[in-house]
Amino acid sequence: MQFSALWPKLSFVAALLICIRPSQADDNRPEDLAGYADDAAYNKQIEELDELDLVDVKSLGESIGGRKLWQVTVGRGEVDQKPAIAVVGGTDGKYLLGTELTLRMIRGLAEQGAKEEGETSKLLDRYTFYFLPRPDPDTAEKVFAHPLQVPVGNDRKTDDDRDFEVGEDPAEDLNGDGLITQMRVEDEKGEYIAHPDDSRLVIKADPKKNERGKYRLLTEGRDNDGDEQYNEDGQRGVSIHRNFPHGYKPFHAHHGEHAASEPETRAVIDFFYDHPNVAMVLSFSPDNNLYHAWKASGDKERIRKSVFPDDASLLERIAADYNKLHGGSEPPAAAGQDGSFSAWAYYQYGRWSLSTLGWWPPKTEAKKQEAKEEGEEKAADAADGDKGAAEKKQTEDKSEDKLAADEQNLLRWLAANNIDGFVPWQAVEHPDFPGRAWVGGLKPLAGLNPLASELDALAEKHLQFLEKLPSYLPEIAIIDARAESLGGGLYRVSAKVLNRGYLPTMPEMGSVNGQPQPLQLKIELPNDAQLLQGHTRERLERLTSGSHAEKVWLVRFGENVPEKLKLRAWSPSVGSDEVEIEPK
Repeated sequence: MQFSALWPKLSFVAALLICIRPSQADDNRPEDLAGYADDAAYNKQIEELDELDLVDVKSLGESIGGRKLWQVTVGRGEVDQKPAIAVVGGTDGKYLLGTELTLRMIRGLAEQGAKEEGETSKLLDRYTFYFLPRPDPDTAEKVFAHPLQVPVGNDRKTDDDRDFEVGEDPAEDLNGDGLITQMRVEDEKGEYIAHPDDSRLVIKADPKKNERGKYRLLTEGRDNDGDEQYNEDGQRGVSIHRNFPHGYKPFHAHHGEHAASEPETRAVIDFFYDHPNVAMVLSFSPDNNLYHAWKASGDKERIRKSVFPDDASLLERIAADYNKLHGGSEPPAAAGQDGSFSAWAYYQYGRWSLSTLGWWPPKTEAKKQEAKEEGEEKAADAADGDKGAAEKKQTEDKSEDKLAADEQNLLRWLAANNIDGFVPWQAVEHPDFPGRAWVGGLKPLAGLNPLASELDALAEKHLQFLEKLPSYLPEIAIIDARAESLGGGLYRVSAKVLNRGYLPTMPEMGSVNGQPQPLQLKIELPNDAQLLQGHTRERLERLTSGSHAEKVWLVRFGENVPEKLKLRAWSPSVGSDEVEIEPK
């Protein structure tokens, strides 16, 4: 598979992975920031993909910031009449990886599918693949903004602190390094203490261990509106990742005024409801249920919040295959399902919903001696400067608790790749905390996306997984179809519909919420035929793997008995089968 035509290999790129612009060369970002597409580059790549055979590009509308929401179809023939798998590049735009992998998967699928011989071509004869590469373009574009900070939501103007003013207290770059990091404020009422193994990091004090907090931890900035809150209203927009209806949390900052309040969210929802042929959804998301499997429980609430047991076991099987192919381990904790797309796709859309981060900083071990020397050096430069026996005593057990393990591993990974991903704590003059404030910490976006040089290999793995997904889908067949004469022009017609696939014809959640269209079985009869038992179109219940449903009709024909009768079974998200039988 050739991805190099559009995305050349890169010798080295930085962890923050942002396309640098000449006007921003002095903003303290690493120099090697090529490899990830801003909105202009993304739109150009979409245009290039649209020129490929088997690829069709449509606009679903625009974001609140006026950026295009693209939908890409890869398929052959009547694409909307075939069972489909949909890939969503990520409803949390700061994870740029989802877009990059999705674009590469589109190209790989189209190029391989265009070859007359090959498994991918056969796959596209039976299935359609839909892609939404970047459903949150505003947040993604904020990754490229100056000063650099972790973006939260789209371009909607929001009153996050509900004081009837908009954007009056944003984060600010106090030390002039072009980054919005953290602010550590010395305060005896604070909740945080320095990490015992690496004073660059702070952790929450544990009162049960008689630990006393020493610091407050804030986002870098001032209290511009004088309400004793800091950076609480920075006009950071609405998080699309938290704006979907299932589990939506009202009155939370960045969640939106109501569920599906954003045009991006509505465009995604409308697309899926307009495409009942979608059987399964794969999304790139911090929900990451392919590594943190959704657990079943005895959930009896009216609005279900846990996956059904049968669905859970099947999803775990698919997740196990993904884990084996992906090869990653020890992923960060899942982000939770509140208002997320992946939860909506299962609980309300009723489809098989798979979600993955796609990548996270791999486990990186430091050499003992080097780690010790580095820790001592950093401790000497730490902002607090206070490494007295009392503080050591109250935190001496933290190493055993492995607190801040992800952050420690991230620092080791950054160091192993020669990436400057940490801003040393630096004292700053602050009007509210004279002599007590330091700015520093991990650089924004550090560790959220891989080195761009890894993208092609990651895309290969995820394309392999995508092409494997149809093998799990249900496959129906009409068997044991017969029409037997009972005398006097009366016939008994019977048939069974069998599910030969691995997955049921819909998740159990789908049979509860009624969103996937059910299986139907239809018999075609002459106009003069009299149907005495049954209906010309019968609804079939959900079929698990290897199970079948049987239907029987009693039909009285007129003067002429037809030479053949036609039976057809189908569902948009499952596919169809049809047979012809001869009355005997």
